[in-house]
Amino acid sequence: MTAHQQLKQALLAGKLAHAYLLVGGSEEGRRAEAIYLATALNCRYLQGGEPCGSCHSCRQMAGGNHPDFYLLEPRGTNLKIAQIRELEARLALQAFQGGVKVAVLAGADTMTEAAANCLLKTLEEPPEGTYLILLAAQPDPLLPTIRSRCQEIHLEGAMAISPAGAGYWARLVAADLPVIMEEILPELEKEADLPAVLTGMALACRDQLVWQLTGSATLLLKPGKPPTPFLAPSRLWACFWTIQDTLAALEHNANHRLALEVMMFKLYTQFSGEAIHGGEPSPA
Repeated sequence: MTAHQQLKQALLAGKLAHAYLLVGGSEEGRRAEAIYLATALNCRYLQGGEPCGSCHSCRQMAGGNHPDFYLLEPRGTNLKIAQIRELEARLALQAFQGGVKVAVLAGADTMTEAAANCLLKTLEEPPEGTYLILLAAQPDPLLPTIRSRCQEIHLEGAMAISPAGAGYWARLVAADLPVIMEEILPELEKEADLPAVLTGMALACRDQLVWQLTGSATLLLKPGKPPTPFLAPSRLWACFWTIQDTLAALEHNANHRLALEVMMFKLYTQFSGEAIHGGEPSPA
C-alpha cells in the first residue's frame, strides 16, 4: 500500500500510532501526507477517511490557523532544542477546540542530538490526545531511540507531474460531458503509456488539493499556482481516488475503454456538482 493508504486504513480502523516517521519520497509528498492526517484527525465530517474540506476545523487547516496544529521547521540548518521545548509546553495544554493536537516536525533528520533527546520524553509519554508526525528525507541520521518510538512509513520516490497528465486534467475540469466523452476520452485511450498519463492527472489533482488546503505554492509538485477552475477539497479527494482506482483496475487487466468510461463519468459527477470559480484558494 502507499503511505496514504496506510495512514487512511489506520485512521478508519481506529489504530493510529501516537507517532509516525514519514521518510523518503519528496519533501512535498511527506508534507502533503502529514497535512492530510492532521486535517483528518480533527475533521468533523470525515468521509471515508478523507477530510470533508468544509467544516470549521478543515477551514482552519486550510487557512493555516488551526490552534491545535503545530508545524516545526528547521531554524537555519537544524531543528533546535529550544523549538522542541516550546512545542512540549504547548502540547501539555488541553486542545483548544476539544479535538486532538497534532505536531509535524519537518526536517526531523536535522535535529540536534540535544533536541532529539529532549523529544524522547514526549515520544515515550505523549500527552493525551496528541499525535506527532516526523518528516525525514532519510531515517539514518535519527537516533535509534527516536525511530523505535515511531511507526515508520516509507514514501515512494520523488514525484513529478507529466505534462500530458497535467494537460488532460486541466481540460477535464473545464469541459462538459459531451466534450469529455467524445473528444478527451478517445484521445486518452490512444495514449501509449496510459498509466503514466493517469498518474500525471492524479498528481495534478493533488496539486490543486494541496493549494486549496494550504495556499502554499512551495508544496506543489509543479511550480506555480495550479490552473483554475478550482474544486472543493472533498471533491478533489474523490477525483484523486477515482483516478487511483482506475490505475488499479488497469493493473488487473480491466478493459481499458470501460475503465476509462467509468472514470470519466465519476470525475464529471464531481466537476458538475461544484460551482467552479477562479482566484485564490477557497475550501468551501
